[in-house]
Amino acid sequence: MGGENSKLAFRKCVFRLADQRSLPDTAEDAWSPFWLMPDSPHDVFSLVTPADIRRIRDTAQENFIKLMDKVFDRLLVLKASRDLAKNPTTTKQLLNCVRVLARLIPFVYEARSDGSTIEDIVLWTQRPRPGSGADYSLGKQLVSATIDLLFTSGFTVPQATVGEDTAVRYTIWENGVGQTSSLGSSKENVSNRIEVLRLLLVLCCKTMYVPPARSVAIANRALHTIAYNANKKMVLCLLCSLLNTSLKEHSQGWAIPYRNSTAINPADELTLHAMQALFIMLEYQTPATKGGQSSDAGSDATSAEESNANTPSMVLVTGTETGTQNLFRVFVSKLHRQQEFDYLIGNIMRLLEETMRSNLSILASVTKQPTRHVMPQEATILLWLLLENNSLFKEYVVDHNRSLRLFSVLLYFMLNGYTDPAQSGMVRTISHILHYLSEDGQFATRLMQPFDQSILPSQMRIVDASLTHADFMINTAFTLLCSSKPYLVPVYSNLLLLVRNVSPYLTQISQMTADKLLSLFDIISSPAFVISEPYHVRWLIYLIEVFDYVVHYRAIDNPHLMYSMVKARSCFVRLKAFDLDKAKGELAALREKKSKSDATRTIGSLGAKADAASVTPVPSLATLKPDDSSEGAASPALSDKARGKRPDPGPASTSDTREQATTSTAPKQASPGQFQPSTEWVFSWLPDLPLDPIIAVLDALSVHVDRISNDVQRSAELAPPTEPIPSDSGKSNLEPDQSDTKPADQTSTEPIATADPTLAIIHWLSSNAMTQAMPDLEDSMPEIRPRLQGMSPALVVWFKSLLWSMVYSSGVKPFGIWKNTHVRLFVIKSSQ
Repeated sequence: MGGENSKLAFRKCVFRLADQRSLPDTAEDAWSPFWLMPDSPHDVFSLVTPADIRRIRDTAQENFIKLMDKVFDRLLVLKASRDLAKNPTTTKQLLNCVRVLARLIPFVYEARSDGSTIEDIVLWTQRPRPGSGADYSLGKQLVSATIDLLFTSGFTVPQATVGEDTAVRYTIWENGVGQTSSLGSSKENVSNRIEVLRLLLVLCCKTMYVPPARSVAIANRALHTIAYNANKKMVLCLLCSLLNTSLKEHSQGWAIPYRNSTAINPADELTLHAMQALFIMLEYQTPATKGGQSSDAGSDATSAEESNANTPSMVLVTGTETGTQNLFRVFVSKLHRQQEFDYLIGNIMRLLEETMRSNLSILASVTKQPTRHVMPQEATILLWLLLENNSLFKEYVVDHNRSLRLFSVLLYFMLNGYTDPAQSGMVRTISHILHYLSEDGQFATRLMQPFDQSILPSQMRIVDASLTHADFMINTAFTLLCSSKPYLVPVYSNLLLLVRNVSPYLTQISQMTADKLLSLFDIISSPAFVISEPYHVRWLIYLIEVFDYVVHYRAIDNPHLMYSMVKARSCFVRLKAFDLDKAKGELAALREKKSKSDATRTIGSLGAKADAASVTPVPSLATLKPDDSSEGAASPALSDKARGKRPDPGPASTSDTREQATTSTAPKQASPGQFQPSTEWVFSWLPDLPLDPIIAVLDALSVHVDRISNDVQRSAELAPPTEPIPSDSGKSNLEPDQSDTKPADQTSTEPIATADPTLAIIHWLSSNAMTQAMPDLEDSMPEIRPRLQGMSPALVVWFKSLLWSMVYSSGVKPFGIWKNTHVRLFVIKSSQ
């Protein structure tokens, strides 16, 4: 826009709509400035403020509706213009119509002070169209026109060839899925697509203005019109255009990946908007009515000729009633070509690995400004949606020779982002992907292959040359669980389910990994932790199932894990003898001991390196650490006492005294908001835990472990002094050097060295003698069946919130499309 005078004149037009009621259609001086005067999106979004729009909407609603109608009518006239590609003035006016509509529509969905909206009146009520007088629904026509604008010749796609008499060309923008060559779009085409895609996102943004509890039940009519009631060729071309644009590689020559604070370039902005539009189309499902049919969010299907020219490999659905399925999901499920799967997984991997290289580069440490140039979160969401909607693609990913590389990259992003609340959405998305892949036994089996840590930064590597992918997976789960971040609580179930689904296929787990797994079990099975939250029982059940599968199917293949389980036998016994009253007393004592009793539940500081020779309880748990008494400790099983078979110490024992003390501190009345377990609740899960076969195996093995330990010790006492026997406890140097820790006044009568029986025990546990010593487990053999991932209502709401929060955040700059509107789906927090 020109100088201050022209801006002032435009502002007067805005004020006039609020001050002068019921302006007539013929008052062109009131309507035409909206498509004639602005020169850029910034002019529209800066000169038409949220306060202005609300004032017009609430005090002169008829002018607000008429402005929408007049701008849309002008858009239709300009869209059909023959000289659109040759006349810059026509293009400018068309873009201004797109910008004005994008500015106004969020306030159509926004709730007014009385809680009502004007959506139905403005978008979905039949009324006379300006100029023609024919009845029309603005919402349906606007959605259709916006889709057409994405394929308008000379505007968003290249000019039609000679002899081609059509303004709208449904064709795929880029090569990739369904297209072998690119259209060769100009910079103007790319810029115009960005503006139209922005309008498309705004048209579909009603979900932002719905409370989370109602977001699943309320239909989004604009989305329904696109995904359910559109002609199939349009859906195919739009789907493939968005998908290929999202994954297009932008050549940067020899440029080094570098985070900078400059504005995003048009190609990257187009990629971002294309991804977001694709996500909301694939995610949307129309709520079902009582009769089981989709709710009516647009009754008439748009009819059009279906041409076989330039269509992707997906088979056109036949026999499917229009309007009953999301066609974007249907067509994604029909993808089947090898080269298309290669294209999808190759470019998703490229996006992720580009970010890894950027994070690990030297220049990445120079500046820490966030950037949208590389989009790992969007890449992981796209991967999840493709896996969920196409079973053949899932099989392809599992069988792909880079599946383990993908697995490693995803674990890297979990470890890299779990400390940042802003990346919690990506971490949770990855946890769902890994859980979903773990449902496939073939994928779980491949995780037993050696893990190459060279792709990881030094701070993420583990000193273990024989690490497998399963080892690194368990160590990653352990790290995240130990972090005890409140925003990661939803991730913990997926991590434990991941370990649980892989457990029937575990082989040769290292001693360090085994000790960490048992340390985790020691905490999760502690009585105070079990009853502190109702969902903690689910975590406990998942871990118990891990050990149940290992005992029945993989005992001889995991001598280190079996040794750690034998040492931690008392944890299983403690759980078997679970007492609710004692658990309540223990929890009450821990809560009383904590000076600041906040709502944070934590698994604790398990991150202290797990002891390679024994698994001991961690004393520095933040809130819910287990009792320090030996009853709950996972101590070495080298004697009757350590195996929990010591005689009853009598009423004066330390453990009984502690139990009496903790029981006496139990509160008589429940604190508001705290979970209060009952006896019925305990009996709903405790009898079903498969503890008996596990304890029976550990009892049988502990006898032989003690015998071997005693034999090694006797042999060491009879043998002449020699060098200490090296330990095979782990494959990591976690034990401190105790050679210099002997007090100065200690006499030489103490034995010079104590023999380490670990090597002998591990050798025996990996031999056939171990299997012969185990009890008969035929009757308790569990079926190998993965726990599947289901889209619960809570998960659907979270995913909607994640997608729309990404759309919102990307629209904050440079124009602030949704800024200062009353969004209800999620909470907007100030960065200050």
